[in-house]
Amino acid sequence: MSTIKEERLQIRVDPADKLLLERAAAASHLNVSAFVVQAAAAKAEEILAERSSIRLSHQAALAFSEALERPAEVNARLAKALRRKRKFSWLD
Repeated sequence: MSTIKEERLQIRVDPADKLLLERAAAASHLNVSAFVVQAAAAKAEEILAERSSIRLSHQAALAFSEALERPAEVNARLAKALRRKRKFSWLD
């Protein structure tokens, strides 16, 4: 089942980049538009996935886990902040 594509994306490229894209599209048995969209979408997903996870070294992961297991200590500055009137309200 095909989808109707209503959005348009226009880009300018130098001749060498255009030739490279055309060659890669042909090698992939795709037209240039399909190749560019697939490549750009894959890169976009990769970048967004990197932003949604945090990679820690073993030592950093242990330190993070230990910090989560320790009870929080409320110091005077935090207690004052918690008593302060809020400028926002949560939307439930």
